Amino acid sequence: MTESVLGGRYRVEARIGSGGMGEVYRGVDNVLDRTIAIKILLPQFARDANFVDRFRREAQAAARINHPNIVGIYDSGSDGETHFIVMEFIEGRTLTDFMSGGGRFTAVHAVEVAEKICDALAFAHAAGVIHRDIKPANVMVTRKGEVKVMDFGIARIVAGPQTAPQTSAVLGTAAYISPEQAQGQPVDGRSDIYSLGAVLYEMLTGKPPFTGDSPVAVAYKQVNESPTLPSLSNADVSPLLDAVLMRALAKNPANRYQTPEEFRADLERARLGQDVHATPLMPAGDAATQVINRPQQTSILPPQEAPPGSGRRVWLGVLIGIIAVLVLAGAGYLLASALNGDNGDATTSHEVPPLIGLQVDDATAKLRALKLVPKLRYEATDAEKPGKVLDQNPIAGTILDEGAEVTLTVAKAPVTVSVPDVTLMTVDEARTALEDNDLTLGTPTTASSDTVPVDQIISQDPPAGQQVPKGTAVDVVVSTGPGTVEVPDVTCLPFGAAVAKLNQVGLNGVSAGPTTTNPLCPNPNRVAMQDPAAGTAVQSGSDVQLFTGEGTSPSGGPTGPTGPTA
Repeated sequence: MTESVLGGRYRVEARIGSGGMGEVYRGVDNVLDRTIAIKILLPQFARDANFVDRFRREAQAAARINHPNIVGIYDSGSDGETHFIVMEFIEGRTLTDFMSGGGRFTAVHAVEVAEKICDALAFAHAAGVIHRDIKPANVMVTRKGEVKVMDFGIARIVAGPQTAPQTSAVLGTAAYISPEQAQGQPVDGRSDIYSLGAVLYEMLTGKPPFTGDSPVAVAYKQVNESPTLPSLSNADVSPLLDAVLMRALAKNPANRYQTPEEFRADLERARLGQDVHATPLMPAGDAATQVINRPQQTSILPPQEAPPGSGRRVWLGVLIGIIAVLVLAGAGYLLASALNGDNGDATTSHEVPPLIGLQVDDATAKLRALKLVPKLRYEATDAEKPGKVLDQNPIAGTILDEGAEVTLTVAKAPVTVSVPDVTLMTVDEARTALEDNDLTLGTPTTASSDTVPVDQIISQDPPAGQQVPKGTAVDVVVSTGPGTVEVPDVTCLPFGAAVAKLNQVGLNGVSAGPTTTNPLCPNPNRVAMQDPAAGTAVQSGSDVQLFTGEGTSPSGGPTGPTGPTA
């Protein structure tokens, strides 16, 4: 599929990803000359009318929404049996790539990402589009920290406030699917809120709310089980955020936030430490309140008299009790130490600081102070000073254990070479000479020249001898030969004045002998005729034949047998 052109316009280049129905390629819009992403429906689905219809519906759904937090759709179409969607090209990583690569979010950062996804969903829902497949693989974060929601492959477009119609197939990703969607019931925007809650849960804890041996097992848990509080896995999760997340993950859609705006507002309150609007959850599918039985209080038994001769047994029992208490206390201490990270084998974690823009020595010193290991890779550039950190991986804010590596991309001065002299060479000769010096030939331009032969190089930029980075393109100007000039009118001028006028425009006046006297200037010492005629375009340096009046010479003296002899 690479190196082909779709629709006579979109050049397909490298494959950059894949999804359930299609593969994504980096490409170029040949008309607008911009980099794009092209999603192409997989061949095994291209002949299935249902999949083609769903693929087209994705383009229709996404084309209705234009928002900074949603990947833009530029075009869609078909080229033979190849169906494609042209999208905005994003440089970044999905949440799945980030987390699977060992990246971890702080609670604040995770909430900020979720807030931006809420903004995207709010805009989509207002346009009547329900995503239905919100998951980490469908959310990208750019190098600038921008959040982009993508892949509306199973989105529904609803015509009004009613929910999307039920389908015969259950679509979605089991780990993030809402209970109603897992059961094949009609869904509305609150299903996206549940899925976003599951994504936020994974950003906070490192795993989705439910896992299992199969998608069916996970979907069963989505319907029937309650997730554990995220704070049990991440001590940085506050009770406020626990309450917000549990409301978003309510089984009954009526108990969730009803709109992305409500969800976002409570996320922001939790992030700022303010009281949230999250309330205790009602039982899923049943609005009736249930009474929870209180556990029975512990009964106090009256003391019994010890039978005769049982003193030793009493002391033995006391001793066993003391030993049991000590054992339990020790176990409790070890358990508490393990939970609090105080045991000697626990690994301390640190938040990766922002390092882009620092000098490499300062950046590595910061990492070593946190017992993180800097790994350096260098990139040749003349846009930044050598030693400046251009990029870091993982990004700032990521939580890493001590001893983990942080890769820093550091600027270095490009290797330079001397530009050879390619003037007076042909284009092919110049290309060979430049490539031998690790340089390239730019696009040649042409110009006329009275001194440089046709097809040879007149000038070059950069000039010969200049030091430039390897790979620099050298532009050249190629001669088309002498330029053309328009022959001026020199008739009726004295011969000497005519020659001077021709010389001024780069032409040569040459005596061609006498001709019939010109009636406009009967003086035989004047130019009676010229060849080429006035107004003719000729090459610079050409000769112009000058004819004087009959019986005269250019000098005005006599000609012929009676004239002067050598």
